[in-house]
Amino acid sequence: MEFFVFQLEQAKELFGEDNNLTKPKQVSLWAKQLVQKHIKDKGFTFEPIISYSQEGKPFFLNNTSLHFSISHNNNFIAICFSEKEIGIDIENKRKAKLEIAKRFFHKKEAEYLYSISDQESLDIAFTKIWTLKEAYVKCIGTGIANTFNTFYITLEPEVEIHNSKDVQINSFYQQEQDLYISICELENSHNIISSSII
Repeated sequence: MEFFVFQLEQAKELFGEDNNLTKPKQVSLWAKQLVQKHIKDKGFTFEPIISYSQEGKPFFLNNTSLHFSISHNNNFIAICFSEKEIGIDIENKRKAKLEIAKRFFHKKEAEYLYSISDQESLDIAFTKIWTLKEAYVKCIGTGIANTFNTFYITLEPEVEIHNSKDVQINSFYQQEQDLYISICELENSHNIISSSII
């Protein structure tokens, strides 16, 4: 498994900007272009045509043995690759919204978040849980609709996902970018991690 985080400005320098696109569509296009560039730079011989499952999970039309995932926010694009199903999510610290946790998260996660009295700790816990949940549903290909409350995350004593498929969890905090990164990869995959923050 390997992952890369790019600044939007770098993607703009590499691929230019289409002024006819909204910012979200432009960032999505850059993310796809970064995936395709990585495939070509690595010397893969297949044409990296990206298609989508019915649930919205991207995959290579011409190579079903190499998996990837994409995430982006207002400043960064993250991509990851693996020989196993994989999902990535990145977020800057989010202000915790307990009403969202109560409505969409698993009951145990909501209870945990409600038990935190310090706002800073609450925001960090909310962001970590959010990124882990996003990465997990991207990994298994279900998307967030109607699935966020079917499994739960515990952060202590170690990060675990419960009521889930067996996955390898990687969770990082990049202090320089104030960026939380979570990656879920189906279990029994290679545990070699390669990363690059650009």
